[in-house]
Amino acid sequence: MEFDKSRVYTALNADELPIGSRCVFADTIHDLRKKVESDSVQRHVYVLRAVRDGCEKERFEEDVNTTFLLAYLIEPPAEPKYLPFASNKKAMEVIMKHGGWVKHKNEQYSFITAIDIGEEDGYEIKIDDDWLSADELLKNYVFADDETRCGELVEE
Repeated sequence: MEFDKSRVYTALNADELPIGSRCVFADTIHDLRKKVESDSVQRHVYVLRAVRDGCEKERFEEDVNTTFLLAYLIEPPAEPKYLPFASNKKAMEVIMKHGGWVKHKNEQYSFITAIDIGEEDGYEIKIDDDWLSADELLKNYVFADDETRCGELVEE
């Protein structure tokens, strides 16, 4: 694989590297380049478990609890997949966990006031005074507390 310096993370930009990324780790640029350019680069790839505090030199912790000075991004973590809510029970569970507040993509905050999933009319989630389908909720809203999508997380 060709070495691309824009994929190198150091103590300065460590906080920009998403946890769960697949990376090659090393303590020197020479070793990092050697691992990345080797024919067997995949045997050097590990998952980033944590980014340590900014006052530590070795900020990158990989999946066998070893820390390093440098990380080379091979692949960012996969984006979580969501589906529209399929049942009142699951919708209520997730919505209550988030406190009922949602944010529309236009930045307007609203409160979920009713749930009626399973009807065939497509009016399943009530936000303020408007009924929306579970599909519309998923496409246009995120939960206000942590900005996760308004739907069921698909476990893979």
